[in-house]
Amino acid sequence: MDRTRVQNQEPADPTAARLPWAGIVVSAVGFLVMIAIAWTLWDSLPETIVTREATETRSGVTVPRVVMAFALPGVLVVVGAIMTISTVIGGRMRHYVDPRLVASPGSQTRSMNVLFVVLPLLLVTLQAGLLSRAAGHEFPLERAVGVAIGIMLIGMGNVLPKISPSRMPDGPDGALALAWQRSQRAGGLGLMLLGAICAVGSFFFPPILLVMGSALLVVAVYVLMILLTVFRTRR
Repeated sequence: MDRTRVQNQEPADPTAARLPWAGIVVSAVGFLVMIAIAWTLWDSLPETIVTREATETRSGVTVPRVVMAFALPGVLVVVGAIMTISTVIGGRMRHYVDPRLVASPGSQTRSMNVLFVVLPLLLVTLQAGLLSRAAGHEFPLERAVGVAIGIMLIGMGNVLPKISPSRMPDGPDGALALAWQRSQRAGGLGLMLLGAICAVGSFFFPPILLVMGSALLVVAVYVLMILLTVFRTRR
């Protein structure tokens, strides 16, 4: 390679946002799987699908099968586009924001990869369950969702301790930031344990109760992280 060209090349920007390519690939596969599920069950789906049964106090809701079949793939595309665009814009705006207030590029990429891996898992599960039931097939939707939510929590717990600011502040703010990072480790373990209980427990207990309980306990995990941070900064 021409040495002059190498010398004239601009150095890579260490603060530039990187697209979460691994997650994007997984999301693309998830999208294709959802389309395949819709295509496989299409002929078995009624022209209109009841999404809410009518009662004495409210009317029922029906949607065309094309809406039911392609709503969740559309959600994945929209969320993926928004998060990808926000990653690019965020990378370009980093120079105008105090680096102590934003996550490092590596942390951001890991977070997006986890999101783009676990979100398709949940959406594929919902797609398979909802369309299978609409087509008249048996499908353990509640249990499958419970397992998918559990895996999502495990993924969140795995990435939480790895989120760090681009630059640690000095003085008291630095001590606070360090204490929060240490608390993230405990929070990550808590989320992973919670996710494992939700995923495994869905085979033995009512999944809806586990999912609702997990949602409440996620809040408890973050409250615990705050308390641990306060305790560590006062020692």
